[in-house]
Amino acid sequence: MCITLKSTPSKYEKTAEELAPPLFELLNELDSLEQEIFARNRAMDEEKPALNIPSHQTHPKWNELISEYRTRFEAIIDKRVTEKLKARGFANSFGKPTRYPYIKSGAFSAEFTMRKEDTASIVVHYNSSLDKKHKFVLRLIDGIWLIDAKYYGFENENIWHSDSI
Repeated sequence: MCITLKSTPSKYEKTAEELAPPLFELLNELDSLEQEIFARNRAMDEEKPALNIPSHQTHPKWNELISEYRTRFEAIIDKRVTEKLKARGFANSFGKPTRYPYIKSGAFSAEFTMRKEDTASIVVHYNSSLDKKHKFVLRLIDGIWLIDAKYYGFENENIWHSDSI
């Protein structure tokens, strides 16, 4: 994946090479987990008729699946995102397409911006029926780069909306 530098002094160019791969790896792990949980939920939905469960009711193992999803999701983001970002919520939903549908296909572009030694942002541009973008703000905290904030937006707007990981 090629990442474009935007408004970044040359002294920070190497930082883009250090921060982008771990971010994309994290998104890939989250995407894989979401795909797995979606497939398992779909399989549980298919079991409902045999169990005499109406389609609008949840499967008896649904709460267990959601609990597992949250636990595994939190383990993936642990030590990679700040408590501030965790507090916005995580693992609140799963679906198809996933939250990061672009990561496995590679059908995205990314821009790296860094103007201060302890803050950087990576904006991912992608298409998922609409031209969209995700912005990840990374901060250097106690010598470790963590994702501190996430936003989403639409390409035809200059507005960013605060989001959870």
